[in-house]
Amino acid sequence: MKMQAALWYGPEDVRVEEISIPEIQPDEVLVKVGVALTCGTDFKLFRKGHAVLVKNLPSPFGHELAGTIAEVGSRVKNFEVGDRVVAANSAPCNNCFFCHRSQPNLCENLEFLNGAYAEYIRIPYRIVRTNLYKIPDHLSFKEAALTEPLAC
Repeated sequence: MKMQAALWYGPEDVRVEEISIPEIQPDEVLVKVGVALTCGTDFKLFRKGHAVLVKNLPSPFGHELAGTIAEVGSRVKNFEVGDRVVAANSAPCNNCFFCHRSQPNLCENLEFLNGAYAEYIRIPYRIVRTNLYKIPDHLSFKEAALTEPLAC
């Protein structure tokens, strides 16, 4: 199946294209994006690139989002299809020097989330495990998606 997604090809070159809906692994979830927001990091990436966030070209774009779980991996226990969720944009490895010293904010192997400007996004295991949160019914997707920029 296909979806629309924004892909970053280089400075000031973002294209909306039709790509395959991501397939998930047993420890992951697929989220139908309800809202995707833009922050300063997105703007910097758009203008100049980012040495840490972009691994390959074209690169999925955007990382502040809230939405509804559309698919749950077989080993995921705390979430189910239909849950309204917000995902943080990164997760620590829990194995490096800093993580073992209870300083995950300095993790040497952070996993980053990119691809919020799409119809669906795959949430990797480490983010599902530590930084995916259910949204209370009274909170809108727009309000929930502000979680990460407000935390910064």
